[in-house]
Amino acid sequence: MAPLETQADPPDPDGGVEPWQPPDGFDAFQEALVLSACPVGSSVVAASPYRPGYIQYPLRVQVRMPDGSERVCAIKTSPEVGGAQREGLLLPVLGRLGLTVPALLAGPVPHPDYPHAGALFVMSELAGQPLPWIHPTLEEADATCRLLLEAVAAMHALTEPLRRDPVAARLPEHTLMGELDGIVHKGGPWFGVDLFAGAVERLQPVLERIDTPLVFSNGDYNPLNFLWDGTWLTGWLDFTHACFEDPHIGFAKFTIWAYDSFGWGAGARSGLVERYLVSRDVSRAEFAPRLALRCLSLLQRDVSVTGDHDAHAREAMLDVLRRALNTLPRDWREASQ
Repeated sequence: MAPLETQADPPDPDGGVEPWQPPDGFDAFQEALVLSACPVGSSVVAASPYRPGYIQYPLRVQVRMPDGSERVCAIKTSPEVGGAQREGLLLPVLGRLGLTVPALLAGPVPHPDYPHAGALFVMSELAGQPLPWIHPTLEEADATCRLLLEAVAAMHALTEPLRRDPVAARLPEHTLMGELDGIVHKGGPWFGVDLFAGAVERLQPVLERIDTPLVFSNGDYNPLNFLWDGTWLTGWLDFTHACFEDPHIGFAKFTIWAYDSFGWGAGARSGLVERYLVSRDVSRAEFAPRLALRCLSLLQRDVSVTGDHDAHAREAMLDVLRRALNTLPRDWREASQ
């Protein structure tokens, strides 16, 4: 089991639509939705996935205006329950607060022929390209790390303004103990593995003592969700997993998935997590319980207990879990025994 470049890690493993069945392609309903945001007399020229061969949505849609000029917009849906509605509510607010995000042009609305697709919405296309993350050079990975830290800091800085906005009531709040409780509630075969079950038991008293305030997050610090022009950040994308969460846990997957040389391994090669921890004055010991917790979530959600298909991921992630548990501060470790 290898992580995909756009894989997100929502703290609630059961948060998505099952089964998610988006439209097979661009159809008449989506065309009408796009044109509802355009002047009368406009027409769709072409529609194609931004990441052809990998994922169908978002779609890049070219529209010809009545005067003959062309514009581009994007149509999006999400497997996250309520994700499209959440993003649709957030985009105007984030734009008003100064974050460079797409403009909401139409929707979100459900597709009448695809009840398990989630809502669809149309948004503007931002300038720039995703931060380099798929087989980047070391120079590109260094730039990505620097700009990703800036992008995350900008979102965290919006926590208090968003708390004062009515949209805050629509954003989930993911606490560390809530994530651990969700793991226990879900159960499953991983609880038959001593390391996993023991980690759950050891983490409970540790997490109960952590009172770090939650911050605003898009819920997925995947570098492909942030745009740049080769020098500066130009945009923030994908708020379907937006929430208030622990400020540090979003960086755990860069360590957990470091074995993946396709994309996530770039974080380990360029010291992304270490750079983040230094920038926030967070010790490895303070990060360790977050890392162990997210290991448990991702093992339970994505990896089988046995089987050759998952063997590489399983062993790599269990090794991260062991090291995280061994890094817990001495007083926390004693308190959990």
